Amino acid sequence: MGMLEAERQKLILKIVQERSIVSISDLVEMLEASDATLRRDVNAMAERGELRRIRGGAEAIRPRHEAHLVGRPFALSRDIHVPQKRAIARAAAALIEDGDSIIISGGTTTFALTEFLSERALDILTNSIAIVTQLLATSRNRVTIPGGTVFREQNIVLSPFENDTMRNFRAEKMFTGCFGIDRFGLMEADPLIAQSHARLLQRTEKLIVMADASKLQQRSSMIVTGLDKISMLITDDGATDEQLALFRDAGIEVITAKVAPEDRQQQAGVI
Repeated sequence: MGMLEAERQKLILKIVQERSIVSISDLVEMLEASDATLRRDVNAMAERGELRRIRGGAEAIRPRHEAHLVGRPFALSRDIHVPQKRAIARAAAALIEDGDSIIISGGTTTFALTEFLSERALDILTNSIAIVTQLLATSRNRVTIPGGTVFREQNIVLSPFENDTMRNFRAEKMFTGCFGIDRFGLMEADPLIAQSHARLLQRTEKLIVMADASKLQQRSSMIVTGLDKISMLITDDGATDEQLALFRDAGIEVITAKVAPEDRQQQAGVI
């Protein structure tokens, strides 16, 4: 005996709400009803306003949107403290030798590194879509990306799972930005980003933090790692000696990158 109309339509609604969009052919397979029957169901449900009829299937009235991460979107961050980020990136690039295996975490400060890596021969793991795209377009570096979900606003790939490509990669150095850094350690605003960065940290021997002076005053409850795991902090010349004393006292090597005139001139063209 076939499924009752009300029961079948209840299941259609559940499937559409879970998937956001579903085709008639998928419904035929899942509900074992005829194409014609399911088209009638979808039409009736659309007329009642329960779903939206689309070509070849149905769409939820309120489709599920992808998850958003806490923190400022990449496109917004790219225009903030641009000269400082470029100066920091130039200082960071000077620490990289040809043949190095490095990790670059996603972010707008780390993205600035790509300008200085165009002529290098490196093995790079990054979870940043923007960095991958730029490196492929401008360099011959070998680039590896981890598996996971793409978060469009932050332009990064994140996975909550352990079994991705990261565990097979070993790096001499990891370059990372941050939401903030203080005596408690390196902080991120979103727990998924913090978790991802913590896993990346397991794959490197030396952690180098790239943080403009404004990051030395920002706080979050999400600690990625303590100061004891940080080898070096690269910041700009807007940071005070008092702010930097904390990190030097913790045994971290501090590099203060001087913002040069060309960093300000290139502001319009550098992320």
